[in-house]
Amino acid sequence: MRWILAGLSALAVSACTSTALQPGPASASAQSAPEHVTSLPPQSLPDGACGVFLFGVSERHPFVVFENERERRALIVHDGAVHTLDVTAQSGAFVMGQSFSRIYAASSSDQTFRLNGEVAEETGSGPRLTNVLLRVRESDGSETVRPLGGVYSCRQGADRLSASRL
Repeated sequence: MRWILAGLSALAVSACTSTALQPGPASASAQSAPEHVTSLPPQSLPDGACGVFLFGVSERHPFVVFENERERRALIVHDGAVHTLDVTAQSGAFVMGQSFSRIYAASSSDQTFRLNGEVAEETGSGPRLTNVLLRVRESDGSETVRPLGGVYSCRQGADRLSASRL
């Protein structure tokens, strides 16, 4: 009987040792986890298109929001991921001294993204957008607020769409 118990104990210890040395499913999923995103890659507009370019006001100035009016698409970095959002037609113009507002709803989640800010002086690229706040409301009602700044810019093509900025 002793020999049987000793044999079973040896098998149990052997099984524990071999299990500890083999990578489990948790290790494999950690390797395939998506990368934590802090900034959008560079974006450009096609000729004749206008868009919003907003950056964080922190020391590194990460690129946080890009809206392409023509494609009716916005990219927003929030909570370590890039959110691609549809943009409804926006009313109002980017006029110096006026405020502006944008609302984007994520269809894949219950998040709502809201931009509010002021249109400041004209730059060589378009009007500067200042005192911008990005508010993200989560499905549980919590809200994250992030200060931003940037520019509303139009890429002038052969058709010179300067009227779209009025």
